Amino acid sequence: MLKRLGRLLAVPVLLVVALIAQPALPALAAAETMTVDMATYGGTPTYRASGFIYGISQNGATPSSSLQSQIKVKVMRAGGSQIGCPNGGYVNGGYTARWNFIKAYYARAKATGARFSLLLSGMWGSDGVCTVPRWPGDSSNWTEYTNFVNQLIADAKANGMTGSDVRWDLWNEPNIFFWGRTQSQYLEMIRRGTQLVRAAIPGAVIEGPSYAGVPTTSNSWWTTYLDYVKANNVVPNIMSWHDLPGDPAVDWANLSGMLSSRGITISGTSVNEYGAFGDEQQPGPSAWYIARLERCNCDGARANWGMVGQTPSLYDTFGWLVTANANQPMGQWWVYKRYADQTGQRTKITESAGHDGTVFQDSSARKSIAVYGAKAGGAQGTIDIRYTGIPSWLVTGTTVNVLVERLPSTNAYVSAPTVVSNARATVSGGAITVSVNWASNKDAYAVTLTP
Repeated sequence: MLKRLGRLLAVPVLLVVALIAQPALPALAAAETMTVDMATYGGTPTYRASGFIYGISQNGATPSSSLQSQIKVKVMRAGGSQIGCPNGGYVNGGYTARWNFIKAYYARAKATGARFSLLLSGMWGSDGVCTVPRWPGDSSNWTEYTNFVNQLIADAKANGMTGSDVRWDLWNEPNIFFWGRTQSQYLEMIRRGTQLVRAAIPGAVIEGPSYAGVPTTSNSWWTTYLDYVKANNVVPNIMSWHDLPGDPAVDWANLSGMLSSRGITISGTSVNEYGAFGDEQQPGPSAWYIARLERCNCDGARANWGMVGQTPSLYDTFGWLVTANANQPMGQWWVYKRYADQTGQRTKITESAGHDGTVFQDSSARKSIAVYGAKAGGAQGTIDIRYTGIPSWLVTGTTVNVLVERLPSTNAYVSAPTVVSNARATVSGGAITVSVNWASNKDAYAVTLTP
């Protein structure tokens, strides 16, 4: 719940922040403006957008736990995809190799405080590159699938994987090639699988449908799915989809209406793949996705596009946050690091057409950290960030210190963000304006306010 504060410190001189001393120049009109209302805040950090699918080695050793812990990863998603291909997974007699990976991956998740999404389609052998000789329920025979799920349940129980830190993600992207049969056969599988897991593990968290695309009322696949899970009492606890690309905040608004009209309630949502490979997996769009996920209170996991024999591989780079092999931070890792540095209370921000951010203020630490991003293709040029309602604890005399850092777009090692400016700004009426020369929409920026 956002809390409205009273009238804060006001001082007499209006200022647009000039962070670097220079001769007076004609002011350039801002391409876009974002507004941060520091008098409206509420909610502590969850770091819910910090996650990825696969992204670590099969033995769980690299990239380092330290690099993962520093960005406070909260979601890890995997099912052993590509291991043993072209004949991997349960359906090809390759279950053990993939289960051994799951154990290593879960151990890493548990050690670093992340939730683990167990992807059953990967364990079956459906991963886009492996041979899939049979699909669950072929010829109306469900014995093999029942045995498969029961094997997973038994192994999960034996390895202590029965708590809420494990999510049972029953199938990946069932509307495309990861599922090779009809939607009706898929729905019957979901019904059976959900019932098996819930009967064996009380309180088990089911996640789905992990749809390849966004939920809309005009999408018959989604409407059929929602009607079915409601009618058969197999609604997942966590509703999931993929934004490749998309806008989590808009998508959740659409899905929320679809759920409400059916009387369906869920405990959460997850965009368990976001950020299409290429421009969307750069700092600017990464920070924009984080902001959109924060807006809808959706968990998120970065997509991962590594293929067999490619560099980086599926089992590398945290979903393109660190360099391949050397495992050093890139610019986009620093986006997640500054996101992880945020403490205190989430603060209201009004986004612009192509830019958004995540802002927190911490009165105990006397600091506000914000991470700002641009959607792929968003405007470039001068972007104004208008701070209003600046609290008295951030002000010394009549000024506040403003640190602006650029989180650069590069696929090379970045030892630290680039300091653009670090200077004091005069506050007027509890407000300042920070103007950022956003030369590339692939870059992100962090703004830190201190007294």
